Amino acid sequence: MSAFVGQVAAALEAALGAAGLAGSSGSLVVGVSGGPDSLALLDCLAQLLPAERLVVAHLDHGLRPSAAAEAAQVAEAAAIRGLRYVGGRADVPALARAAGQSLETAARAARYDFLAEVARAAGAAAVVVGHNADDQAETILMHLLRGAGAAGLRGMALAAPLPGHADLWLLRPLLGIDRAAIEAYVRDAGLEPVADASNRDPAFTRNRLRHELLPV
Repeated sequence: MSAFVGQVAAALEAALGAAGLAGSSGSLVVGVSGGPDSLALLDCLAQLLPAERLVVAHLDHGLRPSAAAEAAQVAEAAAIRGLRYVGGRADVPALARAAGQSLETAARAARYDFLAEVARAAGAAAVVVGHNADDQAETILMHLLRGAGAAGLRGMALAAPLPGHADLWLLRPLLGIDRAAIEAYVRDAGLEPVADASNRDPAFTRNRLRHELLPV
């Protein structure tokens, strides 16, 4: 086991413990976009847990022409590891218009609703995602800029109720690992992540923080 996988294993154990799921042999749903973070997470979990415990879930947000190819790439990554795969699609632009929300907000809600649906169908108590330490810094800064005050300093938790679905847990075992370390693992492991051009689109608040404000 590599040092990176060992770090993920320790964090996963801590997250399961915080959720009251320590020692459980139940299923876990892994939210996989196909990017470096979620692909690294998937690769690690496939080494740490029996295949029958993992369900790979991928949502096409209806935002990019390349989405079908990205979904196929995630499905292949699951198949290579002998894991169950569930794909879904949401028309996020339509959802955003109907709710009067930003694309970011609507995409986030659609993603969590989809992951909750997959978890309930699989009898899973928790969803695991690839949020990392850089995401945490961005989240805290975003909260402060929106006027969240001291409460915003809490950021994301290693284990927390799944937003909008309090009966399920959201686990983040990469939260203490920075993006550079994750990308190094991806390179060293020979993984081929999806190249998501929307992650550089300055129209999205988080991207402006990531690529413009935080470097300063």
